[in-house]
Amino acid sequence: MKLSVRVPPLLTACALCCLSLVASAFCATPIAPPTKSDPILGERIAKGVAFDGRLWLEGTMISRDDPTGGLVSFGMTDAFRQKHFARGVLDVQNFGNELWVLRSVALKSRALVISVWRKGAFEDLAQFDLPIGDDPIVLLNGEGIPRVLSRRAVRTFSGNNRNVVVVDFKGELRRGVQTSVATLPSSDVAFIGFNLGEWGGGLQRVDLRTGIVTNIERRDSKQLCSGPLNSDCDPVTGVIPDPQNEDCVLVSVGLVHLFTSEGRLLRVCGEIVTLLSEKPVTSKADGGRKQTEAFYGLVPAPGGMFWALTWRALYRFNGGETKEYELPKLREVSGVHLSYDLPGVVIVRTDVNWAVSTSGYTPLVIPLPGPKP
Repeated sequence: MKLSVRVPPLLTACALCCLSLVASAFCATPIAPPTKSDPILGERIAKGVAFDGRLWLEGTMISRDDPTGGLVSFGMTDAFRQKHFARGVLDVQNFGNELWVLRSVALKSRALVISVWRKGAFEDLAQFDLPIGDDPIVLLNGEGIPRVLSRRAVRTFSGNNRNVVVVDFKGELRRGVQTSVATLPSSDVAFIGFNLGEWGGGLQRVDLRTGIVTNIERRDSKQLCSGPLNSDCDPVTGVIPDPQNEDCVLVSVGLVHLFTSEGRLLRVCGEIVTLLSEKPVTSKADGGRKQTEAFYGLVPAPGGMFWALTWRALYRFNGGETKEYELPKLREVSGVHLSYDLPGVVIVRTDVNWAVSTSGYTPLVIPLPGPKP
């Protein structure tokens, strides 16, 4: 059952005292702490892509001074590891038959580069500068043409990537320690989810042709933190296109904080927000009060299915059917702890969600390419 009242954001001294209690109440995760940190990726592996028979992993510092990370890859059969960039990577994307990377030229530099992996090396496609205050968010694919979504505009490259068309946003994007972005195949629209942990985050929609920014919310009453999607209270942890509805996206919400756990899956069509799923949980540290399981991301799967992940389990949704999987035992491969045991995905250990939630070592789920038609 969904909670009717949520705890508002707090930051007090008792929060630090309760951290270990919360970890034992909600985060008795089977993913054990590491004995050492990866020299390039650290423990905060932000993203992974399966491409060309290799697993590509991007790390992140999650800091205001340096939001970039390193990029490594290793063979999924031979585990041979390659270091591609020690720092500077902002995003990595698999677009059809190409792997693209967005990276900064140097620490604190405003110059960015879009590169593509070809014939065993990265080839630069385009270089451009961002003005101060306009920070990059994600690399997008505009029908084979690179696009860069930043805080103030979207840039589309053309003419062998020598020309750039800039569409400034009409409205302000929120900020998040983490962001999730999904574009709809049927229109030039991007949905952006923001994760600020106990301070909420929410969801916004951007028209990439006009730059119009729209806040997407559903507050069912005037009570504090009411409704399933409230930017003041709900951190959005994942956004993907809805495999069942081409005009909609799926959204995950999740937060473990102090003695509370809350999360849900939502379907957003235009500005209409509906509840898709909630998983009840019980906290021993809070007298057995019913709460909901925090979701920490969404991953598309072949055949119109998708994965939703929590600190405790993975759920595979297939239309109206849901199958739950326990987190598999991880083994060390090329310095990274992972598992290939579940169908169609790779499970990788990361503490990236720990920056905004007392959830411990939550998994990173990376989809494997399906068979070619």
